[in-house]
Formats: sequence, C-alpha cells, structure tokens
Amino acid sequence: MYDITPIKNYILFLKESHKLSVTVHPMVYKSVLVTGAMRAFNIHGNSYCAYLKTCHEATEKCQLKQERVFEKSKGGAYTGVCYAGVKERVYPIKTGDEPVGFISVSGYKAENWEERVKKTALSFNLPERELSRAYGALTTEFPEERELDALIYPLCQMLELALIRSEEEIKSTEIPFARRVVRYIKSNRNREITSATLCREFSCSRSKLSLEFNKFMGKSIRDYINELRIEDAKTLLKHTSLTSTEIAYSVGYTDSNYFSSLFKKSTGLTPLAYRKRG
Repeated sequence: MYDITPIKNYILFLKESHKLSVTVHPMVYKSVLVTGAMRAFNIHGNSYCAYLKTCHEATEKCQLKQERVFEKSKGGAYTGVCYAGVKERVYPIKTGDEPVGFISVSGYKAENWEERVKKTALSFNLPERELSRAYGALTTEFPEERELDALIYPLCQMLELALIRSEEEIKSTEIPFARRVVRYIKSNRNREITSATLCREFSCSRSKLSLEFNKFMGKSIRDYINELRIEDAKTLLKHTSLTSTEIAYSVGYTDSNYFSSLFKKSTGLTPLAYRKRG
C-alpha cells in the first residue's frame, strides 16, 4: 500500500502552523483517500458544522451538496459559500485527467451570514440562537487566495501522485467480495450503515455477508465500523477543539454517551482524558 504518511504530515502542518481547516473529500472510490490516516481528514473540524451534524436532514443535505461542489471543482479551484453559510476555497483532486474528489479549506464566515444562519435554522427546525453561537466561532478573516493556492496546490500534486502509484499497485488485481464491502464501509463510515444497507448494496444474503466479512477481517462488521470511527475520533481529539459530543456526531454516532462508552472500552480512557494526555 502506498505510504501516505508525508501527505498526512503535510495536512497536519497546514492545520497546526497555518491554522487552516483542510479536508479531503473523495467522490470516486480510491483506496488511498479513504484508508489509514486519511480517514479523519474528511470531517470539518469546527463547531458549526459539528452542530449541524446533530440533525440527520442537515447531514444528508450536506452530503448531497458535496456532489455539486465536486462538479464545480472540475473547472478548477474556486472560492464559494456552502448552503449553510460557511465560506471555503475548493480545489479539485485528479488522477491524470479524471476528477475523483476535492480539497476544501473551510471554516470562514461569509458576508450576510446572519440571514444564512436564520434560513438554515428554519429549514431544519434548529434553535437559531445555538446555531448562531456555533457560527460565531468561525474565523472572520479569509486568507488571500494567492497564499492558499501556494499552500494547497502542492497537496493536490501529492495526492495525485499517491493516487497514480496506488492504482498501479492494485491494477489487474481481482477484488474479493469482502474487500469490496470493506472499502464501501471506509467510504461511508460516518453514515448509518446496517447489514440491510450492505445486503442491498452488494445483492447478497445476511449470512453470506457476515460469513465472508468475518472470515476476511477476523471481526464483525459492527466492530469494524466502531474501530474506524474511534480512530477518526482520536484524530479529531488531537487536532481540533471540537467537544466530545460534536466529535461523536461528526464520526457517525447519534448518542454521545454511547460514543464515550465505546471510546473508553477501546482506549481505556474517556475522550477528555485522551485529549489531555496529548
């Protein structure tokens, strides 16, 4: 498997040294974009987006809108405002001439944001005061586009090289059924995934799904999903200021107490203790 450690380290450098909220959004399945240390870089690390994820309808709309962002990014980098009022600059990710996803530098306040927040609150029946409070934590000053381009285009090139190299590694290799299930789960780990969902996706019975997956991975599907989400949570605890509840929703849990219980079972520490340990 292609070593993406330099890419991970560069994104962390952008986050820590330049205070940029960089996320990588694969829109076409590419293993290098959804495995290993790249998993948690698909989640916006600000309180406003995390608050919106407490609403299932808002989460679904965000995922649908990403398709529009992806289409627009095919024409090149651009600066825009998402449906919920967050300003961002978007860059295409390509492998050769094929667009496969996009990079977002997000977390900035937009002009006339009060109206956008009010509309978002009404659309999803969310308390406007709480939504405005979360929005207020966003950064006011948007960086110079020239400065962002100088920092992000190298990341685009690093990802393109990683995609080309990883595709070369798996070219002409037949993908087993269980591996296809694994990559689907990795791509959709923040969404609700059930056995019924997977059976529909792969046109198989529950018994085949369970048997093949356990044989291939040595664990159940639910355990594997929890494992991926806990790893995402660890990265968010280390590199963002999101609360435990916000992280729970961001990685795919609707019950923060259940998330905390799973996290402690996995690590031996509560999310807060894990963060304090550094």
